[in-house]
Amino acid sequence: MSFFARIFILSSLFFNLTILSAQEAVVNAVNVFDSDPLLYNGKQYAFFIPLSTGGHQFFSDPHFESGSVTIRGVTYTGLLLNYDIYNQQLVLQYINTLGAKNQIVLSEAWLESFRLKEIVFELIRTQDSLKQIYQVIGTGQYRIFYKWKKELVMDGFVGAKNHTFSVPGKEMNLCSDDQIARYTNNKTFYSLFGPGKKERIIEYLRTNRINVKKSADSTMNRLVNHINTLSSQ
Repeated sequence: MSFFARIFILSSLFFNLTILSAQEAVVNAVNVFDSDPLLYNGKQYAFFIPLSTGGHQFFSDPHFESGSVTIRGVTYTGLLLNYDIYNQQLVLQYINTLGAKNQIVLSEAWLESFRLKEIVFELIRTQDSLKQIYQVIGTGQYRIFYKWKKELVMDGFVGAKNHTFSVPGKEMNLCSDDQIARYTNNKTFYSLFGPGKKERIIEYLRTNRINVKKSADSTMNRLVNHINTLSSQ
């Protein structure tokens, strides 16, 4: 056998082994999904923003952080998560078997809730049958629902050509018996309650100097839990 023939055979063997190794790597990566398709069920996260865009599309920080999700009654903890509120997507970051970072958008079909920085979010089906992501405060008959959003706007100075993400804005809602009602200030908040209970809520707001538009989550949690005690009287 000639020298060139031996080189050709060796090259062919190397090429075939390389292809088999690549195929094996792909199979192993797929096995990650096969091992728990309930969690790894979503599309690749891909959001391309214009160059020189200011800010970011996420809830509080562009860095992924430890959190948990509940999918069809099963809770997974210690996950790297981020909430893209501009696109209303929960993104999971993980390391695949090749050692590369992957980011997928968790499917809303089975996702029930998630937690980031001790903040609880739930996917709620609204009257138009669409699921919406709400931050949830309180437990019981009455709960506070915040719907968060961001906008991508043109920079404000004259002649600007760049865009920037706005600061997070929230829509405030009161949930009772699966009915969601929006409020914007103290007056529209206590107006959602009937006579008797409304007066006691007004007194509580005044005594504790609560502005529902600006109050911290901990204050709103105490408020709504107090209201839930009134409902049993």
